[in-house]
Amino acid sequence: MCRAAQKVESLIILLLPEPQLPQHGQAVGVVGINGVGLFLGNNDVRTENLVRSIDYAVSLIGVDHVGIGLDYVFDQVELKEMLASMRDSFPVGSGYDSVPVFATPEQLPEIAQALSRLGYTEVDVAKSMGGNHLRVARKVWK
Repeated sequence: MCRAAQKVESLIILLLPEPQLPQHGQAVGVVGINGVGLFLGNNDVRTENLVRSIDYAVSLIGVDHVGIGLDYVFDQVELKEMLASMRDSFPVGSGYDSVPVFATPEQLPEIAQALSRLGYTEVDVAKSMGGNHLRVARKVWK
């Protein structure tokens, strides 16, 4: 299993203890796979790594419950200043010693194409690219 997939599995288990993990097809929310290199493993934000994480999460909980949330920060200078000013929250050695690397919004078309190459239908790609988040938001924000 690749490091990114291991990290995704760890994040899911952190959010839900293993006995509470939904069975495939029984989840009700959306797990957002973000584009922060620290969380994807080895600061690797290549499209292939992000797509592996998405595909692994889909294998665990189904395509209706996985989405992308890049968490991209446009102002890297402001982020660097914020991290430096909050050393108690982001101590040296915690991975925030330098500005984190992010997958960029420009990668979204590549991500969609890579999911298609893996056999995801156009509908399933649309779900992962925001459709699942939109579905949940419409249900919750009435």
